Amino acid sequence: MPQGGFETLPAQWNAYGPPAHGTALIYAGNQSYVETYSFPGGAAHGTFTVDGLVEGMCSNSKGDVFVALAPRKRMKSPTGFVEEYAHGGTTPIATLQLPNREIPVACSSDPATGNLAVTAQNSVNYAPAVAIYANASGTPKVYTSRALGAYPQAAYDAAGDLFATSGANVGVELAAGKDSLKKITLTQTLGGAQHVQWDGKYWAIESFDTSKHNREKLFERIFRVQISGSRAKVVGTSRFDAWPASDPGQAWIANQTILATPRSSILFWAYPSGGAPRKTVHSPHHVKAITVSSTG
Repeated sequence: MPQGGFETLPAQWNAYGPPAHGTALIYAGNQSYVETYSFPGGAAHGTFTVDGLVEGMCSNSKGDVFVALAPRKRMKSPTGFVEEYAHGGTTPIATLQLPNREIPVACSSDPATGNLAVTAQNSVNYAPAVAIYANASGTPKVYTSRALGAYPQAAYDAAGDLFATSGANVGVELAAGKDSLKKITLTQTLGGAQHVQWDGKYWAIESFDTSKHNREKLFERIFRVQISGSRAKVVGTSRFDAWPASDPGQAWIANQTILATPRSSILFWAYPSGGAPRKTVHSPHHVKAITVSSTG
């Protein structure tokens, strides 16, 4: 059995069967696999394969999980796609195609409308974009801005406002009901953003402190950001032990816990207090993205 006691069972669940209704699950993506664990316990539950290479993951209020995928080398198309899975499901219930030559980076579901935002970059020139799929279906409306750089990240808040950034000191906002991006200037310069999420009160940007970027050991932080008008202020910073910026993976916040995926581990910290990890789950693979799915 692989490290961490996780038995690889492609396209099926382990001996305990599919999760009961209301059970929360961690979905951790790596290469062409998605591993599942109980939440908050962290017990291995099963794994299934996906059709591409995992770039990012998110989930919606119904517990559906979206896996943003780059094409594998054997695929003729240079364009990425997103597979949607029902909570506990191992085969996609829908597939969303990205615009030509776009590779997805991350995603976020709007709790107010069910829309899905997928950040992407062009496979030729790495130009960033944000694709919005109405009700998580059909052909997306694509937004671009010079305020975004490579590897853009985005998240919705509870009211349906979308914030996106690549790091440094700028981002964009697509306010609920609006149809254009507004440039947002941050009061603090951050390193490259690895993930953005709404924590229930603030935008939580996974990044690092650029004033320390020349030091030998650099660790990820969560910068809690509040937007007012066209400016965004960092109102708090969460610091975490054992979360290296050299290979940070993406994070997810759920129930006063933040889970991150550095290297081949899933680490649990208290949020927003941070500090030392409360739990470590070892994966047999190099984990890249994570989300928590719950049906309520």
